[in-house]
Amino acid sequence: MADVQAGSNEPLVVVALAFVKAHFLLVAFSLIIGRGLYRRYVSPIRDVPGPFLASCSRLWKLWSTYSGHTELDHIALHRKYGPIVRTAPKEVSFASPNAAKDIFAVGKGFHKTMFYSVFPPKHAPDIFTEVREWKHAQMKRYAVTPYSLAQMQKRSGPIEGMIQLLMDHLDNYASDSKRLCDLSNLLHYFAFDVLGEVAFSRRFGFLEAEVDIEGSIKNIDDVQWYDGLVGQVPEFDIFLRNNPLRPYLPFWKPAPTTMTKIAVQELAKRKRPDGTYDSSGIDLLAELLRAHETNSEKFSIDDVFSIAHGAIFAGSDSTASTMQSFFYLVLNSPEVYATLQKEVDEAQKAGQLSPIVTYAEAQKLEYFQACLKEAMRVRPAVGLGIYRRVPPDGAEIDGRFYPGGVEVALNGWVLHRDRAVFGDDADDFRPERWFERDAKVMASHMAQFGGGSHLCIGRNLALFEMNKVLIQILREYDITLAHLGRPLQYHSTFFVVQEGLEVYLRKRRE
Repeated sequence: MADVQAGSNEPLVVVALAFVKAHFLLVAFSLIIGRGLYRRYVSPIRDVPGPFLASCSRLWKLWSTYSGHTELDHIALHRKYGPIVRTAPKEVSFASPNAAKDIFAVGKGFHKTMFYSVFPPKHAPDIFTEVREWKHAQMKRYAVTPYSLAQMQKRSGPIEGMIQLLMDHLDNYASDSKRLCDLSNLLHYFAFDVLGEVAFSRRFGFLEAEVDIEGSIKNIDDVQWYDGLVGQVPEFDIFLRNNPLRPYLPFWKPAPTTMTKIAVQELAKRKRPDGTYDSSGIDLLAELLRAHETNSEKFSIDDVFSIAHGAIFAGSDSTASTMQSFFYLVLNSPEVYATLQKEVDEAQKAGQLSPIVTYAEAQKLEYFQACLKEAMRVRPAVGLGIYRRVPPDGAEIDGRFYPGGVEVALNGWVLHRDRAVFGDDADDFRPERWFERDAKVMASHMAQFGGGSHLCIGRNLALFEMNKVLIQILREYDITLAHLGRPLQYHSTFFVVQEGLEVYLRKRRE
C-alpha cells in the first residue's frame, strides 16, 4: 500500500518540479506577488491607510530614502491619509505628538528596531547605535555626567577659542563686502572642530584650512547615506558592508577618516606602559576614561572609544545643520532679522553681553530663543524617522492597541507640523508663535532631540555651542543673503545635510 501511495505521489512532484523549471520566472513572480498580498491583507494593521506598495513591501521606504527627501514624503503622506499611515508591511508612521509621547514614555518597552544595527562600528556600538536596551542604559549611565551642561561649562575655554577662530575667518570675508562667503561650509567646519576640542582636546583643522580635509565630512555623509538606505532592509547588510569576505578584499577597505585616526591616536597616546590610561584633563575622552576606571567590567575601553568617537559623527552634522537652518530662515525673514538684531543690540548697549557671549546671557534673549526653537521646529536636523518596535505584549498608542512586533515610526518634520499644537500656520517660520501660544506645551511636543530614555545625550553640547556662537555672529556682522529666497540645498541621509548658504558680510560698527 505504501508503495502504491509513493508511486501515485511521485508523478505530482515530478510534474511540479518540471513546471517550476519551465516557468521559473512566472513562479517566482507569483510567489513575490502572493507574499506581498499576504503581508498587505493578513496583518493586524491591514486597516491602516497608506500607499499600496508600502503595505506589500519595503520598496516604498527604500525609494523614499533614496530620494533624499523622505521627510517631505512623510509630510505629504500624512496630509493625504491622516495622522496614522502604514509605511511598510509591519510599520506605522504617526503624526500625532500624543502618539510620540506614548512611544517615547520611559518604561513602556518600545525598543529600537534593527535599523540602528547597520550603523558602524559594528563591533563597538555607541549610545545611538546600540540596540540592546540593557547595554544602552549601561553606557548612558556612565556618559550622562560627561555630557552634562555643567561639564560643558567647564569646557568653555576651548569652545570659545574655536568661536574666536571662526570670527577671524569671518572678518576676512567682512573686510571686502563684495566677497562671497559660504557660511554653510564655515559653520560645518566649525561644528566638527568644536567636537574635536570637546572630545579630544584637539582640532581636526577643517576651519583653519577652510576645507574638508581628506574628504572626511563627505565620507561621513556617504556612510550615513548607506546607513539610512540599508537600514530600511538591515538583513541585507551582511551581503554589503558587513560581508564576512570584506576583510580579505583589499579594494573594499575604506580608509579611516581624519576624525577616526585622531580618536585612535588620542586613546593610544593616553595609554600607559602598565595598561592603564591617563585620565587627567577636562575633555570627553578623559571623563569617560575616569568612568572606566570606576567600573571597568561594565564600562569597557571599547565603550569609551565608541562614545567619544560617536560624539563626532552624531554631534557635528546635526549641530551644523541646525545653525545653517537658523541663518537661512532668519535671513529670509527681514522682519525677524531686524527684530533679532534689535534685541542683540539692546543687550550689548546695556552691557549684558560678554566679549564672548555666555550661555546664561544667551538664555535671557527671549526673541533669540524663540528663533532658535522655531528653526529646530521647522527644519529639525534629523530627516529620517525614529524607529521603535512595539513590546511583545502589545501597547496602546494614541487610543488604539497595537500588537507586539509592529514597528512604529516618528518623523520630527511631521510631528512639528501638528496644527493643534503649533497653530494653523505650522508650516511657516514664525518665532512669534512662542509668545502667542503655550510655549511649554509646544516645547513638550518637540522631538528634535528624540525623547524618553533615548533623548539625545549630546543635546547639552549642541545647545551650549549654538547659544554662544549664533549670537556672536549676529552681534558682529550684518549678513545679506546672496540669493534671497533661493531654497537651501539639502538632502536627508540620516541627518539633514545642507549647503549653499552663501552670504555677504559687513562688520557692524561698535
